[in-house]
Amino acid sequence: MSDGAGGWLPVQQGSNGSGLLDLLGLFGQSSSAKIDGLEAGQYRFTLKLDPNLVSIGAGATAKLSVTNDSLTEFTGVAGADVIGNVITDPGFEGKPDEPGTGGPVTVQVEVNGEFVDASATTGTVLEGQYGQLTIFANGDYKYTPNGDIASIGKVDAFEYHLVNGAGGSASATLYVRIDSPSVDVTWNATDPSAPGVINTVANDDLGSAQIDIVNLVTQADLAILSYNLPLLGLGNVTGNGASIEVATGTTAELAINVSVTGISVLPATTVNLQKFIGNEWVTQQTTTLTNYTFKGLDAGTYRVTGTTGSVLSLSAIHIAQKLTTTFLTEFVTGEMTNATGNLLSDSLSGPDVLGSPLTVLSVLVNGVYVIPGQTGTKIDGDHGTLTVFADGQYVYTPHAGLALDEIGQVDKFTYKLTTPTGQQDTADLYVRIDSPDRDLVWDDANPGVPATDGAGVAAASSVVDAVADDGANVDGDHHDAVVADDTDFTHVDAGTGAEGLLWEGGDAAINLTDLIGNVSGVHSIDLNDVSAVDLTLSLEDLVSITGPESDRLMIQGDDQDSVHLTGDWSAGVTQVENGLEYVIYTSPEDETHQLWVQSGISVV
Repeated sequence: MSDGAGGWLPVQQGSNGSGLLDLLGLFGQSSSAKIDGLEAGQYRFTLKLDPNLVSIGAGATAKLSVTNDSLTEFTGVAGADVIGNVITDPGFEGKPDEPGTGGPVTVQVEVNGEFVDASATTGTVLEGQYGQLTIFANGDYKYTPNGDIASIGKVDAFEYHLVNGAGGSASATLYVRIDSPSVDVTWNATDPSAPGVINTVANDDLGSAQIDIVNLVTQADLAILSYNLPLLGLGNVTGNGASIEVATGTTAELAINVSVTGISVLPATTVNLQKFIGNEWVTQQTTTLTNYTFKGLDAGTYRVTGTTGSVLSLSAIHIAQKLTTTFLTEFVTGEMTNATGNLLSDSLSGPDVLGSPLTVLSVLVNGVYVIPGQTGTKIDGDHGTLTVFADGQYVYTPHAGLALDEIGQVDKFTYKLTTPTGQQDTADLYVRIDSPDRDLVWDDANPGVPATDGAGVAAASSVVDAVADDGANVDGDHHDAVVADDTDFTHVDAGTGAEGLLWEGGDAAINLTDLIGNVSGVHSIDLNDVSAVDLTLSLEDLVSITGPESDRLMIQGDDQDSVHLTGDWSAGVTQVENGLEYVIYTSPEDETHQLWVQSGISVV
């Protein structure tokens, strides 16, 4: 079947021992198969002979026939005749007719405007609106429906008289309801002449697509740092890269890749990340790895330097650099979660009422109702694309690159239900563009109305303002400080978007587990240079305290302090950042998270 994009999708194919294609052409034999349930679409048939099963020169011929069944045009098939007796059968109220005591009764029916005795032998034929009635003098009758689907839910009525030998008479009416097993018809319980009601009800539906809000992140390939290597005996050589600017209000990571030309083996090379501080370049981080990412670059001017020893032949070092910048005050849409559901079973006020198992679903596309085919029907909305399938299932995919101001908006789509007898009803699907990162208030009574910002937004603004005001009265060495609940730790914001904790208590033994739930998003812990602090932590503590936005925790202190690591940890390379030297520890359970411990702190 065509996928609508130039490709073909398999619908059915044979398999050894049972499939159609594997049997054709064997020793002059033939076979046949039938494929049912092909929905609207474009198809092609392919036939391939297995050379292991046929002789050289063998051929095969396939003859195809296609039967198209309409989903919107129906043909009625008349059911079995309705038979009974108007005298002896129970009436609408449950009682049969009463012939009386005047002798045998005869049924009379209206023919050409006059009531005459019904034939006792062949019966009298009456043409109704929706079928033919044959009735006999003794009350026996046979009703043959005409099979017109337009008659479903209608009532045919025939008046008759009962006449006895004494001249007494009474009149009644035979009502024949036209029902169908393919349509849900509701009949009036008190009025036999009332037409049936065929209900088809389409109820409005509500879906929600979730959009994450993330910091704007950009990447840039910087100029490659290249320098020639000295020949053996001429000492080391250092190459200095161009200046790299990290703007205020951003943080950055710098990925490097070291390669060599002229020789086959890369000689030992030390790469330093330096920051321009106080009119001089100060080394912040160091690595000897071929591929490495320098993390935690705050605002300032940086450069990369490389130092390599002498070699036997002419060659050069090349250090490729890629800068990834995160903007702390600029945001864009991130990961998106589709809205999914079923138009027929999911709704604001209960599932739809189809009225018939043959009821057809269609969706409004550019002003025309379209029945979904094999791969569904796509409708482009204001903020995303809706794909609807014949069984009512739908998938709403937000547009790539959705703008922030589209969060809180609503996309609306219309669909229709049509029964075989022509009843129709329409409803709307509303898809909300929601976000877990915004406090949005939706009006369920008016699902098409965009969301408003909740009280949480205003409350968050008040908290930010309060913290900013308090900062004016905080010791300048500690920047913006707020005491962490029930601890002697103080939150320290150095203005780079990274949050730290400063211990302002005395000598103590601290278990990092006790801080879980009180603090999060912590990038560093300063044990201070006055108290002797014994800090215990596990990998789980590190992951919980730092949160999803960071993959490392830095511990600062001096030789009075110690860090107890629970679980399996191993010490790695030594790095310099912001003038401080750290030893990096990792756990084999999760090597993506790192613990940086300042040199001098005892680690046990």
